[in-house]
Amino acid sequence: MASKIVLLVDDDPEFSQFARTLLTEKGMQVVNASTKADGMGAFEKYSPACVILDICLPDGSGVDLVRPIRSSDASIPIVMVSGQGGVEEVVRAMKEGANDYIKKPFHGEELFLKVQMVLENTRAKWELEELRTKVRPEEEYHLLFGMSAKMGKVQAILDQVAGTDITVLISGESGTGKELVSKAIHKASDRGNEPFVKVNCAALPRELLESELFGFEKGAFTGAHRRKYGRFEMAQNGTIFLDEISEMHMDLQSKLLHVLQEKQFFRIGGEREVKAGCRILCATNKNLERMAEEGRFRRDLFYRINVVNILVPPLRERKVDIPVLVNYFINRYSQMYNRESTQTSPALMEMFLNYSWPGNVRELENNVKRLIILGNETQLLTEFKRRQETGQYSAVPDDGPEDATVPPPPSKSGAGNRSSVPASQHREDGEFGVNLSNHRSTLKEVAKIAQRNAERELIQRVLQQTRWNRRKAAQILDISYKALLYKIKECGLNME
Repeated sequence: MASKIVLLVDDDPEFSQFARTLLTEKGMQVVNASTKADGMGAFEKYSPACVILDICLPDGSGVDLVRPIRSSDASIPIVMVSGQGGVEEVVRAMKEGANDYIKKPFHGEELFLKVQMVLENTRAKWELEELRTKVRPEEEYHLLFGMSAKMGKVQAILDQVAGTDITVLISGESGTGKELVSKAIHKASDRGNEPFVKVNCAALPRELLESELFGFEKGAFTGAHRRKYGRFEMAQNGTIFLDEISEMHMDLQSKLLHVLQEKQFFRIGGEREVKAGCRILCATNKNLERMAEEGRFRRDLFYRINVVNILVPPLRERKVDIPVLVNYFINRYSQMYNRESTQTSPALMEMFLNYSWPGNVRELENNVKRLIILGNETQLLTEFKRRQETGQYSAVPDDGPEDATVPPPPSKSGAGNRSSVPASQHREDGEFGVNLSNHRSTLKEVAKIAQRNAERELIQRVLQQTRWNRRKAAQILDISYKALLYKIKECGLNME
């Protein structure tokens, strides 16, 4: 295995020799440069794994190299070396994108430890990003579509379009799971084993977004010291996901339209067209049709990306999914943070079921994560009560969620008993639920019903996946075989 190349840009020969000896002994290969010009030339020639930059160089500040290095390779770790003073330059370096700094003089292996740390952090970030771009396991795929009828409709459309190459527009409020839907489409397609590349169009200014999407040729502009491949090329044969496409500048919309029509594009400064062999999925939390009518989004591009529109409903319209999501997030973050798994109290579940969730699933996830980290419900309950008192707390809408409707229970007196809630009843569409508004049930009862329905659905799915192998299903569900048999009987499940 080849040793890691470390580029050291410093004009102090004594320090350079010390650093070279230290890092070489640790299995690294060191390339020296003493000026900014030589440092940039060595960077382009050797493509180092890490760069160590002295702030004071003969031809200016080493901080001036941070931006061109970072624009050429966004992931490379940069460590600044500063002598006495120079605090302002260190601050500037960190703002430009340096990862860390070390102050002269320092002791022994401090430099090596600093280099090792930034390399490990960079690798960890890269691995995390890789994990984020991969489609999550089957368990989370089923969790996404939950128990609600509205999400069942989303799944039905997804199943129809997954095997095609048509462009899909996924719309919905922030935090509803649009990215998960896009990943599910990718995973279910013939491109499932190819790259899935996400681009957040709202996170980058126009100039950077253009180079991120299409790449650039060496010399295309100041700082373009080498060719850079864009996200469209990274997604070759796979899927590119353009999140928040409504934030894309009009000029880039025109270029994207050309990609959709011609299936090819030019890198910035390039003279040869590059083939775009990837599928395009888009997402937005805005009304693109209205934006097109108002001239804030290209109408022709809207028609191109809106071949199929998948609307992901907000969490307040599918509250029957909340207990399932809560249990999933509790298990997930208990393992992640090495905490004991717990159950939410009926009081907290009442709060969850009666809250409007403006941040949708993402907000619910963050609250459960907070619950796991804090280790008790008191602070969370206090916060939700404060929201209720200050008017931030929104009750269930009067018309009730579409996916939680069952016929009203028969009344013994004929006048209708509003205080009772029926046991879970099977709806025509195969869903289970309860009408939260018509019955005016206590939310504690609703929570119990929803949890029972969620449990039944989960057990049924696992049994179907294991072809009714009960012992295997018990292992997957992490319960005893005897407990599973009891649950099967209690839920009234029969082999299909």
